[in-house]
Amino acid sequence: MHFFSRRNNRNTASVSAIVLATCIIKDAVVAFAPASSDTSKLGRDFIPPLTATRRIVPAPLAMVSTDPPYYFADFVCSSSDEHDDIRKTTAIARDELVGSGKTAIIAGATGYIGRAVVRECVTRGYNTISLVRDATKAALDEALVGSSLVECDVTNVEEVQRLFSEIAVGKHTFSVDDSSATDPIQMPIDMIVSCLASPSGIESEVYAIDYQASLNLLNAGRDPSISARHYVLLSAFCCRNPLLKLQQAKLKFEERLHEQEDMTYSIVRPTAFFKSVSGQYESIMEGNSYVLFGDGAVTYCNPIAEEDLAIYMCDSAIDENQFGRILNVGGPDEPLSNKALAEMMFRAIDKPAKFVYVPTQIFDWSIGMIEWIARNFPSQKWEDVLETAKIGKYYAVEDMLTTNENEKFGRIRMMDHFEKIARDGQDPFTPVRATALISKTMEALPAISISLPVGYGLLTKPGLVENVVGSSPLSDVPLLIANLNDNIFS
Repeated sequence: MHFFSRRNNRNTASVSAIVLATCIIKDAVVAFAPASSDTSKLGRDFIPPLTATRRIVPAPLAMVSTDPPYYFADFVCSSSDEHDDIRKTTAIARDELVGSGKTAIIAGATGYIGRAVVRECVTRGYNTISLVRDATKAALDEALVGSSLVECDVTNVEEVQRLFSEIAVGKHTFSVDDSSATDPIQMPIDMIVSCLASPSGIESEVYAIDYQASLNLLNAGRDPSISARHYVLLSAFCCRNPLLKLQQAKLKFEERLHEQEDMTYSIVRPTAFFKSVSGQYESIMEGNSYVLFGDGAVTYCNPIAEEDLAIYMCDSAIDENQFGRILNVGGPDEPLSNKALAEMMFRAIDKPAKFVYVPTQIFDWSIGMIEWIARNFPSQKWEDVLETAKIGKYYAVEDMLTTNENEKFGRIRMMDHFEKIARDGQDPFTPVRATALISKTMEALPAISISLPVGYGLLTKPGLVENVVGSSPLSDVPLLIANLNDNIFS
């Protein structure tokens, strides 16, 4: 079903823009995941994906359990002989593990990637300390088993410094060899891993979390009384084209890492996460069409699984060739368009693929609308809404893809993940997208044609918009639209 064959259909695009802007203003999550562009725009041939990559230090998974559960996507790849061999390794001594006698501190431990990093650090034998907001709640998370759960407000400089001082003298040690031990066990802080990220991307949050909180961890680790060895930063591939506040905040902290010489460091920039391209799962399970921007091939991506990324991040802390570098990394898949991802998802749930196509211009309409409101009714709220809209456009039109052979890592492919969630249900960390609303709106377009004048008025009658917006509560978008309809028809 293709409603937008005419790119100059301003009225139809306006309806889409209104729906999109309403979702943004109402804090709904729209399908802004890195989709996937015509291969010719890349200007180079695609490099075939790598086979499964051996980690530098194979983690003896059986150290935790002879058959450990996996959280998120399982290792369900066809070529898993090496992984099976690792799982069967049951007699590896703890003192042979790379993390034995060392401490790893994980900030953002309860997040999507943070949980996987905790699991990997525990598996490698580190005394793993998970920094959490609520230890009672975190204790219910099986992915954090084997780590010490320590409450810490990472935005509080004094609290972070005090905690690191306690860790340096052996407090908060997770005893794996002798649970009855009462004396503090001093272990050097070998690795600090920041998986911190603002959930919204608005300016106040990104500079408080992506920049300042990460800096608090760095400064605490650099203190001569602590002397932590290595800092691993989970950054983002999109920082190569920093148009957004969140990217600018990350880059600002990366500069601080580069400037200091007290700790070695590695900056890991993953292309995209599996959760980022799985958000329409619930919608298509309910029978809705998959929403594609443009022709479904506006951008390409090769996401990396959280387990594979955790392995890569931990490896970067022990491979001296990776020190002091920005490390772009994607998964083992070939470049995937958004439509290709959608077809894989439909195939995984055994349903016929059906789509609605929405022009990427709706982001411009929506951004223009919100910019007008923010300019004429200044407030931080509208600046934040505007930034959210810009985030949406960015990830709808930018590739999140590396085709460099040396930047592709891991075994778990997108189809493995889709088959996993089709079998076991959606990953709880995947944001449920509001694309079902867009899908239903587009499919019911003839029934909502009465709303076309709204879009027309927004685009052609700014004076009318000013009068209506000025007399309507901006927090109630449906009422605003109703008032516009009334005025346009009158």
